[in-house]
Amino acid sequence: MTLVDRARAVTLVTVAGLVGQLAPARAQSAEAEVLFRDGRNLIKGGKLAAGCDKLDASARLESSVGTLLNLGDCREKLGRLASAWAAFRKAEALAKHSGLDDKRLAEATRRAGQLEPRLSNLVIEVSARAEGLVVRREGEVVDPALWSTALPVDPGSYTIVAEAPGYLPWRTVVPIRGEATRQVVVIPDLERAAEPQPTAAPEQAQVTVRRAGTWSGVRALSAVLGVAGAGALGTGVYFGFHAKDLQDRADRRCPLAVCADPDGLRWNHEAQTSATRANILYIAGGAALATSVVLWLVGAPGETVVMPTAGDRQVGASLTGRF
Repeated sequence: MTLVDRARAVTLVTVAGLVGQLAPARAQSAEAEVLFRDGRNLIKGGKLAAGCDKLDASARLESSVGTLLNLGDCREKLGRLASAWAAFRKAEALAKHSGLDDKRLAEATRRAGQLEPRLSNLVIEVSARAEGLVVRREGEVVDPALWSTALPVDPGSYTIVAEAPGYLPWRTVVPIRGEATRQVVVIPDLERAAEPQPTAAPEQAQVTVRRAGTWSGVRALSAVLGVAGAGALGTGVYFGFHAKDLQDRADRRCPLAVCADPDGLRWNHEAQTSATRANILYIAGGAALATSVVLWLVGAPGETVVMPTAGDRQVGASLTGRF
């Protein structure tokens, strides 16, 4: 090989090395590569949020130092300093692991170091650890190893929830504003939940049945007594008039106190008998009518209460009320 050929070979190797150092690294899979290019194009077009999402998706498919450096830069421009710092630190770790990219290793270390003084931190303190306690930040479980540790967070509001079996959940919202701030959340002792009360037996439903109409068994008896009483009074009136008629006839036949006329004596005796019968019938009829009125008043149709009953392998109903 001539000196000219050797010089050309050295030149080609040098140029290739420079291109390898300056060109951004690309993801190996086709999907990650497409997402990376789309993200870069969106960022160049001024659509930072959409570009960051594309780069983030590419990094999740297949991380590379170049993708993570671009992602960290994009997040920093959006003000998401904690997320940018995490991307730079991951790029630094990948570059160290490969051992072949000192330039981008230095860049990742430099960018992460610049962000650290600007980071905001959130500290979750637990005052009393109830058995089974679980702490969540924005729905994600916070590992107990991270409790009482300052964790870098992006600006925004964070919902902290603490839960444990047998206790009421505790919740708060923590705002993170600006740069280089520190927020400490202290989770208090959880309040015990009330013991469940035993379920009371359901009240038995009852159905009240009102009997329509005027008549009842008692009123039927009242009517019978009323008719009987009226009949007795009517018969008593008859015997009363009959006794008076007989007495008048006897008085005409025997006007004196002493009388020997057989007809007069007979009519007088029959008049006394009829008078006695009339008095008995008056008393019996009046009593029957009075009893009839009382029974009619108290014998009005009442209410019947139907109460469902249940027992071992049987169901039924009980009836109570006035009949």
